[in-house]
Amino acid sequence: MCKWHKYGTWFLLSLALLLMLVGFASAETDTFEEYAEDSHFITSKGTFADTIDQEWRNIIGNCCRSLPDSYSYYRFDKAIRTFACSEFIIVELKSEYKGEINDSRIDQLYQKIEAHCEEHTGLSEVPVVFMWAEDEEDLKFEYDPDAFEKAKNSSWFVAAMGNVPVFADETEWLEWSEKVHEGRFLDLESYTPANGGPLLSYGFKKYSGYIEVGVNKGTPDKVNDTSLNEIYQTIDEHFGDEGISNISVVFVWEFPAQTDEAFLEEIPPTEEESPQTMEESIENESAEDGEETSQTTPGFTSIMLILCLLIISRFTK
Repeated sequence: MCKWHKYGTWFLLSLALLLMLVGFASAETDTFEEYAEDSHFITSKGTFADTIDQEWRNIIGNCCRSLPDSYSYYRFDKAIRTFACSEFIIVELKSEYKGEINDSRIDQLYQKIEAHCEEHTGLSEVPVVFMWAEDEEDLKFEYDPDAFEKAKNSSWFVAAMGNVPVFADETEWLEWSEKVHEGRFLDLESYTPANGGPLLSYGFKKYSGYIEVGVNKGTPDKVNDTSLNEIYQTIDEHFGDEGISNISVVFVWEFPAQTDEAFLEEIPPTEEESPQTMEESIENESAEDGEETSQTTPGFTSIMLILCLLIISRFTK
């Protein structure tokens, strides 16, 4: 191989690596500019990486996964609708707070996020983009202190046990809801139809302040004072261990899942949080927290790499 071919090969390899790095850098820049040019963009904070590699993605991913789920957003700021992840953290704020958000509040929120990420991943000056959520048309839910009593008037009502606490303010309600949410995992398998029981679903209705338990309307003989009391005692004892006494529970009739469309039309409309089967509840919680979408960015593509290799091959012959 002549010297020109030798040095030409190294030159082309170096050029390929340079293009790769430029591709990564431009990918980050392009992604950020997409958000910065969006009409929902508010501002950005932190230091954005010059290049994006797998190590950087892992750090941001770890930071995102360590952020709390929706029941704990209020500890950062009640205006947060959700966290999401790209090559940086995206914070969506509820549009209803547009009149309250200012530079000072953004700074305070950013400091909490930065401190959290630094504690859990060692990353300081974490890059964060703040956006308004596209939620103008979303239904706005507020806590209903009378929901527990109202539930007793439903045609699907079976029984109610326990009591909803009287909360001094919204923060106290949020703290109680977070506590119930954190203690949501308990074993009720022995009360399901597979084991001869009537229980079909179990879920916490945050804005109503109680746990809703669906019992099988298809087997009313199994829904009696004894079975309901046993289920309630299991739930109450579990939450008692979590520091919540006399937990509020509403039992409602529910049909087993079927595919018959005519049958499905008989099911009553859901409220702000519909009851779920125990399997669905666990899956939905996993998807929800915090819940975050990742976006891919263009970089040094395989096509570019193939072209570079073809050029190198041509000059080294």
